[in-house]
Amino acid sequence: MKKIKAAFPSFVTSLNMVCGVCASVLAMQGETRLAVVLIILAAVFDFCDGFVARLLHSVSEFGKQMDSLSDLISFGVAPSVIMYEFAVSNELFSHYVALFVLLIAVFSGLRLAKFNIDPEQTTEFKGLPTPASALFVISVCYYCKTSDSVLAQALTSQVAVITVVAFVCIMMVVNLRLFSMKIKTLKIKAIIWQLILVASLIAFVCLFGVLGLAFTIILYVILSIIRNIINRDNKDNNVKTQNFASPHKPPES
Repeated sequence: MKKIKAAFPSFVTSLNMVCGVCASVLAMQGETRLAVVLIILAAVFDFCDGFVARLLHSVSEFGKQMDSLSDLISFGVAPSVIMYEFAVSNELFSHYVALFVLLIAVFSGLRLAKFNIDPEQTTEFKGLPTPASALFVISVCYYCKTSDSVLAQALTSQVAVITVVAFVCIMMVVNLRLFSMKIKTLKIKAIIWQLILVASLIAFVCLFGVLGLAFTIILYVILSIIRNIINRDNKDNNVKTQNFASPHKPPES
C-alpha cells in the first residue's frame, strides 16, 4: 500500500506524458482540435500531480524529474508540432523554413532546466511556465483553424507566427518574476492576483472562446509586472521607514 501511495503521483504525471505524445502524433496528422484538447488535459494532469504528491506526502526527486520530462513533451514538443502543422498547412512557410517553430521545444527545455536548478522558484516563477506558453500557442492555432473572423485571418500570417514564437521563447527564459497559481491560504489579500487572473480567464473565454487563453496569458504577464512594481515600492518604503526610525548614531566628538 505504501508503494502504491508513493507511485500514484508519478502515475498522474505519466498521464500528462501520454497526452503530450498523443497530441504530437495527432497534430502531425492535422487533427489540431483533438491535439489541443489533449494538451489542455495534460495541463490538468500537470496541476494534479503536484497537488496529489503534496497531499500524499510523496514528493520526490524522481517525481520532479519525471514531471519535467513530461512537461517538455506536452508543453514543448506538442505545441511546436501544432504550430508547425499550422504554418505549413496554411502555406505560410515551406516545410524546411517552418522548422524554426521547433525553437518552442528548445526554449521549453531551457526553461525546465533552469527551473529544476533554481531554489528560488518554489513560491513564484522566473520566466513564463511551459504550460502557460503551450496554452498561448495552441489557443492561437486553434482559433485560426476554427474561425474565419478578420482577427483569425490577421493571425494566419508569417508575421503573427514569428511574433508568437518569439514571444513565448523570450518569455520562458527572461528573468521576470511571475506569481504562482498555487494557493496556500484563503485570505483574499494573499491570493488577490490569482483571483483577478481566474476571473479574467472566465471573462476572456466567454467573450473570445479558446483565444481567451492567449489573452489570459498576456494579462498574467502584465499583472505580474504590476505586482513586482508594487512589492518593490512597498519594500523601499519599509526600508525608508526603518532607516527613519533607527538613525545611525552620530560619531562621538
